[in-house]
Amino acid sequence: MSLMDEMNKRKGRIEKEISEVFDHNRSHPMWENMAYYPEAGGKRLRPFLTMITTGAFGEEESRAIPYAVAIELVHNFTLVHDDIMDKDERRRGKKTLYKKIGDARAINAGDGLFALAFKKLAETDVDEKDLRVLLDELSTSIVRVAEGQEEDLSFQGTYDITEDEFIDMIEKKTGYLFRAATRGGAMIGGADEASIKAVGEYARKMGIAFQIQDDYLDLIGDEELIGKDVGSDIGEGKKTLMVIKSLSELPHENKERLIEILEKESNTTEEVREAVDLFEKAGAVEYSKDLAEKYAREAKEHLEILSDGEYKKMLEELIEFMISRNR
Repeated sequence: MSLMDEMNKRKGRIEKEISEVFDHNRSHPMWENMAYYPEAGGKRLRPFLTMITTGAFGEEESRAIPYAVAIELVHNFTLVHDDIMDKDERRRGKKTLYKKIGDARAINAGDGLFALAFKKLAETDVDEKDLRVLLDELSTSIVRVAEGQEEDLSFQGTYDITEDEFIDMIEKKTGYLFRAATRGGAMIGGADEASIKAVGEYARKMGIAFQIQDDYLDLIGDEELIGKDVGSDIGEGKKTLMVIKSLSELPHENKERLIEILEKESNTTEEVREAVDLFEKAGAVEYSKDLAEKYAREAKEHLEILSDGEYKKMLEELIEFMISRNR
């Protein structure tokens, strides 16, 4: 069975659980708003990671489903709020929630998802001590996501950003929730501390690679496949790794022109293309791809603690999927 088959098999189980969560509460309009992103699809990467990490340590994957659903609900909560802060207009091929119902109601729906995640986590079939550990793991990751988002927002007012600062930011915004998925799965699977740490590092580095690839797809992806406007990061003036690298490598005139494009309230298709050309001139596109592959290689090294078998193979193949995906 291919990796995509394995992912889709578990995706179906997670989506069934998510549907059941919302199907019991359709009487109140807020629940429709809360369900808007979770029921819109998505790759379900984080719950997939949780389930197969639990399986990798010899436990039934089904024990991890409540925690896996909690992780997915947290992820969707962050998307609701991020879209408002980033002013994104499309998500998963649809209007973003705040564009559909307004900022205030979208924030409220996001808050509901946040609380619902912890309600779901409480259903995890572990003893009280382990449940507290899972609670700490998930809540810590959310704090780190918030720190990363604050750093990302602070970048909006400056171009004086180092690569290390950028990597630290995406590690928090993306890597820590992947880390919580695998560490939680390993805990449920009964792994020892060294193994929990190793799979956590695997996921953290994979998360960094994933986000670098995500920024790359914003420039070269198919709009219908990725479900959002291609080039939206340029239109929003986001400080991606390609921007940071380009500003450090381009001659003054090109650097000033790139900043001019990034600071415009709206860009033409030609201006987006011009920005991409400047990225390529600076070698920033290739550099970003190479760095994503470096983090992917390092992530794979942390899987050496696992015995060879189907679960280790899936985790290794998932890394390749992360940096070669087109959506």
